[in-house]
Amino acid sequence: MRKSAHKCIVALVLTVAMAVSLVLPAAAAEEESKTVTILQTSDLHGMVNPYDYASNKVSKTSLAHAATIIKAERSKDPNLLLLDTGDTTQANYIQEFLNENPNPIIGALNYLDYDAWTLGNHEFNFGFSYVTKEISEFEGVTLAGNIYKADGSRWIDAYHIFDVDGVKVAVFGIDAPHVPQWEKTDPTHYDNMSFTSPMEETGKILKELDGKADVVIGSIHYGLEGEYGTEGVRALAETYGDRIDALLIGHAHAVVDETIGGIPVLEPGSNGQYVSKVTITLTGSGSGWTVDKSATTGELLDCSAVTPDADFLAEFKSLHEKSLAMASREVGQVGKTFLDPVELLPGIPNAIIQDNPVIDLINKVQMEQTGADVSLAALFDSSSNLEAGPFLHRDSVKIYKYDNTLFAVKVTGKQLKAIMERQAGGFFNQYQSGDVTVSFNPNIRMYNYDEFAGVNYEIDISKPEGQRIQNVTYQGKPLSDTQTLVLALNNYRYGGLVSAGLLNESDVVYEGGAVRDMITDYVASLQGPLMPECDNNWKIVGADLSDPQKDLIYEKVRSGEIAIPVSEDGRTPNVASLNGPALRASGVLPALAAGETETPVTSSEPTESSEPQTGSTYTVQPGDCLWSISQRFYGTGTRWNVIYETNKSIIRKPDFIQIGQILEIPAA
Repeated sequence: MRKSAHKCIVALVLTVAMAVSLVLPAAAAEEESKTVTILQTSDLHGMVNPYDYASNKVSKTSLAHAATIIKAERSKDPNLLLLDTGDTTQANYIQEFLNENPNPIIGALNYLDYDAWTLGNHEFNFGFSYVTKEISEFEGVTLAGNIYKADGSRWIDAYHIFDVDGVKVAVFGIDAPHVPQWEKTDPTHYDNMSFTSPMEETGKILKELDGKADVVIGSIHYGLEGEYGTEGVRALAETYGDRIDALLIGHAHAVVDETIGGIPVLEPGSNGQYVSKVTITLTGSGSGWTVDKSATTGELLDCSAVTPDADFLAEFKSLHEKSLAMASREVGQVGKTFLDPVELLPGIPNAIIQDNPVIDLINKVQMEQTGADVSLAALFDSSSNLEAGPFLHRDSVKIYKYDNTLFAVKVTGKQLKAIMERQAGGFFNQYQSGDVTVSFNPNIRMYNYDEFAGVNYEIDISKPEGQRIQNVTYQGKPLSDTQTLVLALNNYRYGGLVSAGLLNESDVVYEGGAVRDMITDYVASLQGPLMPECDNNWKIVGADLSDPQKDLIYEKVRSGEIAIPVSEDGRTPNVASLNGPALRASGVLPALAAGETETPVTSSEPTESSEPQTGSTYTVQPGDCLWSISQRFYGTGTRWNVIYETNKSIIRKPDFIQIGQILEIPAA
């Protein structure tokens, strides 16, 4: 009896429920909510396995680390989209496997089931046939909407609309626009096509996408601030943030987690440092969805905090073994360590502030190969060194990490001096009274600073930019503006200097192969060991670094009490000089002893002789940190967080204040 009654009650409930569902389907659907997850990597540069083959060291980040995060995120959301934003197929020995099918790193993207791959500029380093080969091997969608063929049509897709659980998600891709400049020595690398700017192309793409998608995501191989006068992604986000839901970017190797134009903008560093994650919340019905921008979130997932995925490592074990064997091949012998020590102080590379045998070796090889009179070369990695013992194949990669090819071009003395001013003079910050270190311009990457061989010169950092290259001589005589020389340089620098109007394409006299291979061949050809040679043909002048407490300052740097500042993105070391008077004014150093002479700070800011006032502003000076500024204004460093909280709109992290920033100092 009770069972029958129970059945009747259940039937009645089901009947009512069905009736309600028929009457109110639209109302229920309107209240429905969904989330879409997008993950991104960028600038992997061949870091498939957790190993840097040039330095012969285990890496704390890699695609194998990212695989762990990707697997964990897929367990939460099996429908997530996985993107890579370019510079994937170059560096860390991956270029040695270009002819394999598939290219191993493309195989790794396929293994992890990437949905879309936006091309980066380094994809074009090895020739157009390899780019097309890799695109054909990739099992997802390849994007680069700003690359146009001669007939005015796009070369590959600008965007793809994915169906993610009923939500239409458009992902558009744009490459760095300066590929024709960087590959100027061989336009066939990009098939002589043209590249539009990210700003221009985004406007075109958004018009094409109008009304076609519920969610719009940009996958752009270009940095926040742009290059060579072309607007970067920051300006793009500010312009189009109301029509885009998130921007996932690359190219600058920066770590970016910002909200710009009302949308998340993420960049995950390089070599698998981070995985970017965007979570988008939508409301609506099956016939249309609306993004709730207030609920959209972006974050960077730290690959160094996880263990590499075991299944991934097993899949790509043979790649690791082959790469390691190549890197370990003995080429010759190094008779004596080249740089000892590598750093003047922790954070200040010796090879930048003085002539050194590492760069002299590169310039020597370039001049011998081309027969050039002069040469320029950059130190790509501040830790580049050659140590006594076997010279292995990896050592060429260690001191010359890129696959650049060699050029030689005729220049006049006037051209050469202008190039030197651009590539060497502007790299340093101007000397200020009381400085005890020489520092670097935070806006110039180290790989854009060149040291020259074949001429003698001085860099006078007491002078403003554009006037620093002094006393240039060639073969013992002043270099005249009309004298003609042959300059050896790599293809990337050649392209940049042609674009800047400092070199002429018609003056090229030599085109050769990879500089790195030439270094290897040179060492292999020697009858005895490779010995360090340095001609000391240049020096920095115009800086009196003799503060009375210089030795104490250096001691505090070595002990870690004072840190050498780095650029906000971490890519340029030593971006501010340590200054004795400023360090004393901030309380980091004790007052001078009796009889010691104070050197005045060249600054409009208050010094020890004036009373700093709270409730005002302060311009960040060399040697400052939030603790020292707090000490100066409040008499204690413990209130640094008050200054930080007040200025969070311009200070990304407490330990990343920049010289010249104007900080508000709250009243005590």
